[in-house]
Parts: sequence; C-alpha cells; structure tokens
Amino acid sequence: MGKEDEKWLIVNIQDAAIFDCQLLNRDIWKHEDIKATVRENFIFMQYAKDDPRGQQYINYYFHARDSSDAYPHIAIVDPRTGEQVKVWSGPPIPKPVEFHAQLHEFLDRYSLNVNVKNPVAKRKPENKKVDVNRMTEEEQLEWALQSSMDNGGNGNEGPKDNDPDALTKDVGKGKARASSPAVETAPTPAAATTKDESTSDTNPLFASISSHTPHTEPTITDPKVTTRIQFRGPTGRPVVRRFNLSDPVRRVYEWIKSDAPWDGKQGVEFDLVFMGKNFIEHLDQTIEAAGLKGASLMVEFSE
Repeated sequence: MGKEDEKWLIVNIQDAAIFDCQLLNRDIWKHEDIKATVRENFIFMQYAKDDPRGQQYINYYFHARDSSDAYPHIAIVDPRTGEQVKVWSGPPIPKPVEFHAQLHEFLDRYSLNVNVKNPVAKRKPENKKVDVNRMTEEEQLEWALQSSMDNGGNGNEGPKDNDPDALTKDVGKGKARASSPAVETAPTPAAATTKDESTSDTNPLFASISSHTPHTEPTITDPKVTTRIQFRGPTGRPVVRRFNLSDPVRRVYEWIKSDAPWDGKQGVEFDLVFMGKNFIEHLDQTIEAAGLKGASLMVEFSE
C-alpha cells in the first residue's frame, strides 16, 4: 500500500507501563496538524511491544526493545526498500510543534519520487583502541568528555536505537535535502548576488511586495481549507505559521517582509526556497497551486 500510494510507513512501538508513551498518545498523535500531516504523507501503524502483529517489525528493526529507555519508539520506513530511514527513540518526547516541524523537515529532505536522490547515511567510524597513557592531559580530558557525550552523559541509561537520519547530516550541518544534483548545485539569486544594506531592493518583484501588510493566522484548522507552513531562517529554529490554501504566495512574502520573526530582518530582501525552487516568480499563485501545502521553506536573506 505504501508503494502504491507513495506514502512512507511510520511505526510506533509502545510500552503501556511507560508514562512517555501515554504522553505521546495525548500530545502528539491527537494533535490536529500532526494528524493531518500523517494522513497525507504516511501510513501509520502503532503496536504494543507484546502485540503479535508487531513482532516482525520489532525483531527486524527495534534492537533496543528490552530497554525501557528506548520507549516510545517511532520510526519511518521506506515502503520500497524496507529501509528504516529515521528513528525517534526514548524520552524525552518532542513537543508537538517540534515533532510537526521534524516531520516536515523529513518530507523536505526525503522523497518517494524515483527521480529524486535521497540523503545518504555515512557510516559511523569504527571505534579504535585508545591508549590513554600516550595522551597529554588536555587530550585525556577531551577524550573523557567525548566518551561521556557518546554514552548520553549518563552511565545509568539503557540503550536506545540510533537515528539513521542523523548520519546523513554530518556534512553541511544538516543542509542535505532530497533533490537532484542539478538542483543542489544551482545557485539561488540570493546566493549569487549581494547588496549594500543601505540600498533599496535589488529585485523589482521583491520591491513590489508590501512591507506594511501584517498577517493574522486563520482560526479554521480544516486541512482542506488551511495549512501550516514551516519556515527555517538564519537561527535554524523552525517557525510554523498557518495560512489559507487560497492565499496567494505573495501573502507569505508580505508576512515575512512586514513582521519577520527573526531579529533585525524586517524589510531585508530574501528568497523562499523549497525543493530547490525559488517562489519569487510565483507570487500570484495560490499556496495550494504552488505546492506549498504543509511545506518546509528555507528563508534565505540576501545579506
């Protein structure tokens, strides 16, 4: 079904005796925006750890199943290859807004389109035997600190399953996205040019966008009418905001230009990029027609 419908598999294994599993059901799976994202992009499966229906998955994928610190377990599996591509393992569970943003970050970086190249995980380097006696005092302190971090900083913690997606973020600090090589190497207008902060907007299309049109989020949460869009700016921390699907793309630009959620960026020229596409030339398209429903946009300021 996942292959036919081009939907990822998202699997949740729970232990009813662990409180974080109850929090997950209350705060994450009942959250309206998360439910809408999962329905649109995933096939959802949830099993108790002793449910016979989940044993095949547990035996193949959930290696830390005997550790209470590995619950709740959430994973995304590629329906075409059976590869486990992302894992959330153990407490603390993320906040609903953070988890929603992480789902959209995943959907931005990975694709089930056969013509799209997904991020490739780098193998972890094998642990080499360390001769502490040959280290300087400074090297010993650094080695001890690194060992503590690698072990979670707590020798009493049980094992957790590693996130394979984390291994794709070693290079470029997590900027790898699902895209074709041509898209990854093509420079955006913001990257290709710079402008003096004292000058006016260099792009006439950007100059035509109002900087005095504040935006109020719609109160309707029906995914058929509205959508939440995630924005990643210079701080790296995602900002999520709701828009009407019938709103023009220009409305998104107006919101950022009028009231940028990043300090010191009000009025500064920027590009909105999603899957390598710059939307400055699609201002009059609706958000739905432009393919921005539930999207995760990069906000790239020209400075």
